[in-house]
Amino acid sequence: MKIFAIGNVFNPSGVSSHIINVLKGLSKLGEEVTLYVPHFLVDNKIEILKDLEKAGVQIYPFVYDYIQKYKSKIRTINYFIESHTVIFRWNDIGADKVLLRDLDRIKPDIIYDMHEDTITLRLSYYLGKKLNVPVVKLLHDEPFRYSSFGRGYRKILGLQGFIYDALMSIFYKFDKRAYEISMEDGILRGIAAVSYASIYYSKLDEIAKKYHVAVKVYEIGNAFDKELIFKYRRIKDKGDYAVFFARLVPQKGLMELPKIAERLSTKIIVFGKLFSEKYKKNLQSKNIEYRGYKPIEEVYDTVSKAKVLIYPSHQDGYSLVVLDTLALGTSVVAYDIPAIRFVYGGLKPVKMVKEYDYLSLAKVANEVLSMPEKEYTMEHEDEKVRTFIEKHSDWLNVAIETRDFLKQFTRNAI
Repeated sequence: MKIFAIGNVFNPSGVSSHIINVLKGLSKLGEEVTLYVPHFLVDNKIEILKDLEKAGVQIYPFVYDYIQKYKSKIRTINYFIESHTVIFRWNDIGADKVLLRDLDRIKPDIIYDMHEDTITLRLSYYLGKKLNVPVVKLLHDEPFRYSSFGRGYRKILGLQGFIYDALMSIFYKFDKRAYEISMEDGILRGIAAVSYASIYYSKLDEIAKKYHVAVKVYEIGNAFDKELIFKYRRIKDKGDYAVFFARLVPQKGLMELPKIAERLSTKIIVFGKLFSEKYKKNLQSKNIEYRGYKPIEEVYDTVSKAKVLIYPSHQDGYSLVVLDTLALGTSVVAYDIPAIRFVYGGLKPVKMVKEYDYLSLAKVANEVLSMPEKEYTMEHEDEKVRTFIEKHSDWLNVAIETRDFLKQFTRNAI
């Protein structure tokens, strides 16, 4: 199977980690994989591309050309607006038109668009239509919310959040229409999701059914680096402290963090990059020890020794933070948002409380902190937990699910 993948491998996020590891896995499985990074997503981290090439993934030549031309391109509000209004320039793929010069020589069996964004959907739709090949879209987060006023940012950011929610409510209508056009025209043939959360918010399963488009929620949407994680994993002899690591932004619970910290029986060690100095005050509680943005080995070592991860996140498609923490042998207390509920629900060491209820989150975290070691260990050695960790300990498992879904749409599919 010849797969033409569209994806951003340069962003230091769970999304890029998924794309990189799945593409390597598909190549390992014997599929012919070519990666194309649209011009508006390029960065000058050539070492990432070289690493993919070593794993057998072909990099489309124009990507290197783009790096020279667009390197260090600054993302602005203009890009944000343009990315949500592509419906008004549906047939204009800009600089990516260079693809049409020699794309026929690749003759892909399928185009795998590995983002939920409509700006990459426009590109994959355009190529799929020109080449007469099916397009499959991958969702990490929801591409839009079906009947929601924004993303609820007004509840954590006040007036600023209200303005953002109002703007997103309008953009969602445009994004939804882009998906509908792609399905109506028979170009978008399949939609995959790393968790049910993105489907839950967008109701894309209901929309897709109308157009006979297949929808698949991967059982194993993501994985962790077993070789690295298991160097630090421990479920006994824990330290008397809590931990938090994520992007330090309000969406990840930064605003609630000091309120939780002051109600904990111990300190919280915090790792992560602070994206705005105005939020620095949220890290100045006497119970918070902020260590900054550190190497992942240091983070894993500290997390594995902690007794609990505090995770008051409001926005996730599939939390790799929770996955890594669970694999490290540390319990988690989080808000009951769809991404946590649908992926980790029923696992004893992952405890959930109602979203925004930071008082209950602190209370449950204190209960974990005071839990006897025998009870704590038993939760982590539970058969359901062990099976979950084993399934998610190899990216090849994710690649196999991906391959099996994509094969349904190829020209040679029976």
